[in-house]
Amino acid sequence: MPISRRGLLQAGGAAAVSLATGNPALRDSPAVASQPQVQRFHLGTYTASGGRGIAHGFADPSTGTPRIDSWTALAQPSWLDLGPDSQHLYAISELSPAGTVNALTVGDGTAPAPLNTQPTGSGPAHVAVHPSGRFLFTSLYGGGAVVTHRILADGTVGAATDTRRQSSGGRTSHAHQVVVDPAGEYVLAVDLGVDTVFTYELDVTGATLAEAGRLVLPTGSGPRHLAFHPNGAYAYTADELASTVTVCSYAAGTLTAGQVTPTVRDPGVDNYPGEIAVSADGRFVYVSNRGTDTVAVFAVTEGGARLTLVATPSCGGAWPRHLAIDATGTWLYVANERSGNLAWFPIDATTGLPGPAAGSIDVAAVTQIRFG
Repeated sequence: MPISRRGLLQAGGAAAVSLATGNPALRDSPAVASQPQVQRFHLGTYTASGGRGIAHGFADPSTGTPRIDSWTALAQPSWLDLGPDSQHLYAISELSPAGTVNALTVGDGTAPAPLNTQPTGSGPAHVAVHPSGRFLFTSLYGGGAVVTHRILADGTVGAATDTRRQSSGGRTSHAHQVVVDPAGEYVLAVDLGVDTVFTYELDVTGATLAEAGRLVLPTGSGPRHLAFHPNGAYAYTADELASTVTVCSYAAGTLTAGQVTPTVRDPGVDNYPGEIAVSADGRFVYVSNRGTDTVAVFAVTEGGARLTLVATPSCGGAWPRHLAIDATGTWLYVANERSGNLAWFPIDATTGLPGPAAGSIDVAAVTQIRFG
C-alpha cells in the first residue's frame, strides 16, 4: 500500500511555511525587515546560453516587482524545487551524460550556500521533493528514467536508491517531469518520449518506486508537464508535441483521459506548450505557448472536468519556458527563455485574464521561477 502524506509528515517531515510571507526567519532578518510581506523567489537559467546560475530575490506582492539580490554559480540549473521547510533548495544540473542534483541552504537570511551534489544520470529535466521532505525524485530526459534519492536530516541529498527505467512499445523514453499527487501517496512521471504518464507507489523503507499504473496518450501527444486541480479529482497534461491540454480524472493513482483541447486558436501553427499551472481557486488554467509566444488561459467548469480556451495574450517575450502564479494569486510571472526576461502580469480576479505586462527584468536564458 502507498504511504500517506500525513503519515510521512508525522514521521519527521517539517511543516511548510506561508509563501505569502516567506520563511519567517528570512522575513524578520535585517536584510528584508524593511520589506514586510515580500515573497522570496529563485530563478533557474541555462548557463550554456548565457545564464549566471540560480538567481535569488524577493518580489513585492503589491506591485509584483521582483528584485534579484544574489546569484549561485551552478551549471545548467534549469529546474528547482524547495523542501517543505523552505530552508533547502534543490536544483538539477541539466548535463549529459553526467547530470547532477544539487542541495543548497537558502534560509535564515544568509546567502544561499551549496551543501552537496549527487549524480543522477544523463540529462535531468525536473526535480521534485516529496511533501514529507524525505525523498527527492529526478526525471531523466536524456536517460529515460526516474531516479529516487533520500534527503538526509541535514538537507543533503543521499546517493540514488532507485533508477526506474521507463519504456512503452519499444520507443525511447524521455522522462520530463515528476509530480507527487496532492495526497502525497503516488508519484507520477510524465514521459514525453513514450506519450505516457506512469504512476508509482513509493516504498519508504527501501526508497524505491513500483509501477502502479500508466496512462497512455495518443502517439505524438508528447506530454511534458502535469498539474493537478485543487480538488485532486482532475489533472491536466500540457502536450508539447500536439499543442493540446488533456483533461484527466484522477482517483487512487489512476488517471483517465477525457477532454483534449488545443492551446492555440490556430492548430496549424508551430507551437510547443511549456508549463501548465492551475489557479489556487481552481477556476483557471494557464499554459505557456512556445512558438506563438502567448499564454493560453482556460476557464475551468464542471468541477474541473472541462476547459474552455478564453484568451491567448502575449507572454511579454520569446519562448516562455515556464510560468507561475504568486502566492497572493494576483500576479502571473513568465520566464521567457530566448528573449532573456522575466515578465509579470496582474491577474483579474473575476475573469482570470492577465492584464498588460506590469514590468519585465532581464535574466539571460531564464528557465523557471520558483516561489518560496
